[in-house]
Amino acid sequence: MSWAKKAREGEFLKDPFELLSIEGSLQLYSIVTTLITAFAFGKSSTKLLEDVLQFSNSESGSLLGLLQVPALVFVLASIGSCVVCGAILAPSKNRNWFVWGVKGFAGGPLAILQLKSLDSLITRGEAEEKARST
Repeated sequence: MSWAKKAREGEFLKDPFELLSIEGSLQLYSIVTTLITAFAFGKSSTKLLEDVLQFSNSESGSLLGLLQVPALVFVLASIGSCVVCGAILAPSKNRNWFVWGVKGFAGGPLAILQLKSLDSLITRGEAEEKARST
């Protein structure tokens, strides 16, 4: 709770990564995951493959079955990244667990990499002390 109190008081330095915005590679991961999952598990995918693209019934079933594996992997990676970012990495770096949980869910493993590359969020006093010591 000390993080929330310091954040409310405006003690933490402003960081653009603490905004709840899904941009760049996180956004691309989210779009690809959504499209693959929608196509692999969608009710109309079979109709598209058979009626429009002229696949046979067995070919369309095989293709959709094959696409369900990576779709499931993408979804499970998103859920795992949500937990890792929100519950493990964000608190250890004084970052907002909710923001990074959402980013982890939307951006998958790419959010973990982004969060690992960031420094711990510091207060204004710590930043001033660090500036004076250098």
